Amino acid sequence: MKKIYNEDYYMYRLCNIKGIGRASVRKLVDFFGSAYNVSKADINILKKTGILNGRQIDEFAFSMKNKDNIYKYEDMIKNGCNWISINNNNYPERLHNIDDAPLGLYCRGNLPPDDRLSVAIIGSRNCSSYGRRMAYNLAESFAADNIQVISGLAAGIDAAAHRGCLASGGYTYAVLGCGTDVCYPYENLDIYKNIIKTGGVISEYPPNTRPDAWRFPERNRIISGLADIVIVVEAAQRSGAMITVDQALEHNREVMAVPGRADDICSQGCNELIKTGAMVITKPEDIWQCSAAALWKEKNKNNKINKHTNTDIKALNCGNGNKKPVCPTVNLLATEKKLVYSVLCLHPKDTDEIINETGLNVSTVMQTLLLLQLEGGVEEVAKNCYIRIK
Repeated sequence: MKKIYNEDYYMYRLCNIKGIGRASVRKLVDFFGSAYNVSKADINILKKTGILNGRQIDEFAFSMKNKDNIYKYEDMIKNGCNWISINNNNYPERLHNIDDAPLGLYCRGNLPPDDRLSVAIIGSRNCSSYGRRMAYNLAESFAADNIQVISGLAAGIDAAAHRGCLASGGYTYAVLGCGTDVCYPYENLDIYKNIIKTGGVISEYPPNTRPDAWRFPERNRIISGLADIVIVVEAAQRSGAMITVDQALEHNREVMAVPGRADDICSQGCNELIKTGAMVITKPEDIWQCSAAALWKEKNKNNKINKHTNTDIKALNCGNGNKKPVCPTVNLLATEKKLVYSVLCLHPKDTDEIINETGLNVSTVMQTLLLLQLEGGVEEVAKNCYIRIK
């Protein structure tokens, strides 16, 4: 029996085509209406969009025919790694609100739920015992208040934050700069395994991706994006943690900093943040200074926070029974498509006639005609001349 795949699967295929980046995939999905539509697009129509160059189109064609990619996807799911695309209802709402959001997330365990206050704790790998203790104690206390902790599984502050949250039986999530099947650094393997049991290990990179240095600054936008509040425990002025702070401010997240000694290099970043307006945090209760925390506390004063399960995420990677994937642009013609389709007939009309009869601009008419061709509703019988075929 032929397997049926959902929209997540088709987005996965698009995101794993060699030489085609996030920006191009995003443009293709926006143009064709869904990842499914893109995957079924005729190569000639794809060329006309101008989104991909010749080499990229060749890679696209090869990838769509390559059955190894199907096996990779199935093996990934079997091995406990789920893929949640940006159009999936389970995709974190917080990430929808950031620039250059990942088109999908690989996850072992769970994704952080939207209804729980989310705090990122970040800082130096080469931290002091003071920094390690502060990160641990803050995370441990937050977990007791049902606040989820986001960090990056790195040595130092990250590891201490994860450990503190786990020690209190809380929910913590590690965003990696490598595949979710790669524990980096390996010394944190015990943390990695425990996070998967109660929280989740997350990445935008596919399984087996190495922890190359350039990936970590890129993943930092996800750490700040998943948080309501970002806390810097120890950080030099030029560090990955400070890159995360810059991104947090761009995402309109609140930033707090733990003060340190004036002559300590590892605290220079924190002290500078405080001087420029970041809120000071020296004890867990200080978190309630933040408006995001205060609003969450008030909102959930009389409500129980929903606890997530793995089942929800896993179910989203399954097929839709014997039904064909639902594709909005196939089942429902938008206003422009209805209008263009209505003026076409069995006698060829050129684009100038269509533009005059519909009152639409050139760009809208050309895009609409391409989509109608993709759906099998019209045919180009000569250059820029179209007929209605159904």
